[in-house]
Order: sequence, then C-alpha cells, then structure tokens
Amino acid sequence: MATQNHTDEQARLDAALQSDSLLVDSLKAEDRRRKLGRRSILAIALLGFVGLGAWFALSPTGAAAAGESLEQEGWKLWQARQLVEAEAKFEEAVEHSPQSPTAWNGLGWARNNQGKHDEAIEAFQKCLEMAPNFPAALNGLGQSLLSQRNYGEAKVQLLKAAPQAPAAWYGLARVCLLNGEFEEAEKWAQKVANSQPQDRLAQQILAAAKAKELPDSLKSQIEPPDQSQVNVARAWQLMNTGQLIEGKDLFKEVLEKTPENEAAINGLAFAYLNLGEHEQAKPLFQKLVDASDDAYGPMNGLARCLKAEGKVDEAIQLWIKMDEKLGEVNAGTAGLAETYLEQGKFSEAKSYYERLVAAQPGNSYFQQGLERAKAGTKE
Repeated sequence: MATQNHTDEQARLDAALQSDSLLVDSLKAEDRRRKLGRRSILAIALLGFVGLGAWFALSPTGAAAAGESLEQEGWKLWQARQLVEAEAKFEEAVEHSPQSPTAWNGLGWARNNQGKHDEAIEAFQKCLEMAPNFPAALNGLGQSLLSQRNYGEAKVQLLKAAPQAPAAWYGLARVCLLNGEFEEAEKWAQKVANSQPQDRLAQQILAAAKAKELPDSLKSQIEPPDQSQVNVARAWQLMNTGQLIEGKDLFKEVLEKTPENEAAINGLAFAYLNLGEHEQAKPLFQKLVDASDDAYGPMNGLARCLKAEGKVDEAIQLWIKMDEKLGEVNAGTAGLAETYLEQGKFSEAKSYYERLVAAQPGNSYFQQGLERAKAGTKE
C-alpha cells in the first residue's frame, strides 16, 4: 500500500510538472494582454547580449589548475544558461583560488545575468582590486550599474572597458542616449552598428542619436527595468530550479516595497501553492482573478487551490473558462483532462487528452493519460 501511495503521489507531482509548459504558454498570453513581463523579458535579452560580450573579452591567466577547472565548468554552465549552477561553481572557484581575478569575474557575470546586481558589483570590484584594468570586469561593473539606473557611474566604468571590450560599446550607446548625450550616443552606436550591421536595435539607437530625440517606444526597450521587475524574474528563476522557499522569500521582498505588484502577487501565490500551502495561496489568486477577467495564470492557480480543498466542480468551471477563452491547449485543458480521468469520466478525459497529445506529441505523461482514458471507455 505504501508503494501505491508513493506512486499516486509521484503521479500528481508529474501532473503539476508536465503542465508547466502549458502554464507558461497561458502566462505568456496573459502577459501580452496585461504587459506584466515586457521589460523583464527585454532585460534578459539585453543581459544575454552583455554576458556574451564578457565571454569573448575574457582572458583568464594564472589561475591554479583546480580553480581554473572550476572556472571552466562555471562558464560551461553559464553558456547553457544554468546561471544558478554557474554561480555556485564560480563560488567554489573563488573559495579555492581567492586571488584569481578571473574567478571573481565569472562570479560577477553569473550573478549579473540573474539580476543580482548588488552581489555582481561586489564580485566585479573584488576582481578589479587584483586586476584594475581587467576589461571584462570593468564592462560587467558598468553593465551592473547601468541595470541599477546608476547611469553616471556606469558610464565611468564602461569608458574604462571600451578600448578592450567591444561589449561595452552597446552599454555606452544606451547610457548616453538615456542621458540625452546624443553626440556621444551616436559615436558608440555607430561602432556597434559597424560591427553588427544586422542588429536592428543598434540601428534604432543610432537613428535616435542622430535625430537628437529618444522616442518613448525606444526608451521602453533600452531603459533597464526597475529592481522589482528584476527580482520578480529572479524569483521565478529560483522557483524553476526547485528553490521554492528562496523564491517565495524574494517575492515577499518585492511585495514589501511594491504591495500591488501583480506579477509578484501571482508568483508568491504559486510559491505557496507548490509548497502545499493552499490556504495562503488562494486569497492571492482570488485577488488577481477578481481584478481581471483574463487573469488566466492566477485562474489556473485558483482552480488548483479549489481542487485541493475538494471543491472540484468549482475548479472545473474555472478550467473550462480558460480552455474556451484561450482557444489553444493550456493549463486549463490539462486540469480538465486529469480531473475527469480521476473522476472516471473517461470519455470527457479522452477528448481533452487527445488535444493535449496533438499539441505535445512527445509528452509521455499526456500520452499515458490518453491511453488510460481510452482503456476506460472500453470497460
């Protein structure tokens, strides 16, 4: 019996995990409508560009063999966008070789690309204490300061980096344009445009600098997100790597400063839900659902809370609304398929699983659900 209970528990966990990609799709649709994630997504894209520049500017020398190996592992993880793991590896590297500027530089970039700008600045400064002219660290320090909207100090560091780190040119073009320093912005944007002629954003920055005017549409693309948006993105990153408590705490931190931050409310609610704290999650989801008819991410969370309370019919009604309104398969479709299967309503379950399998043919969990539903209809 214990084995069966474990199997059932694992199946429920699998159901939650397998629905994640559908939930993401639902949330993307919601974000497009409500514009909750626009700047966070842009920030990640810009950080990726910046980080890549750091990689090419990096010239590690003089590290001890073991520390150097840890650094290499850290960069491999960084390239794979496994930033939390990369940070941990670079932390090992600096512990093993505390006098290695390249290890501190790597740690700075791993933190910077997670939006941990205060911690990144500390790491870059540590690197620069040992190697004051290290171009990748100067660039990283400048980019981290830019991300905090500390434009004056960011410009100082980026100018130091620019002669040896072309990645700094992009940052200088942005910061000068945001400061209204159009001639300088044009100079740096022209350098970027010359080296990357296919980069549309660089061309837009160059055109704005030449026109001596920063349109609002471009400003929204190049202005760093505020720290609350960065922290929301970081908290989701923690959640997605299984660090639920850490993610929950960071969402709480955001809400202490911006109590009406809907993205943080939604994130905190999902943190509670995934920790099994349904009573804490439910009022947060309800608040968001009451505020908007198309809050489909929170709607799915609320449905899951209701199901956990035994209010299955109410959960089903919410999932039906999601399924009908969104049109394409989503987390509501998955909730309906799973719940109807549990209730022994095999025909209904089969129709939803067929749609899920058609949308995600490689999903073994949905395939198994469909097979069970088909078997049930034959009994």
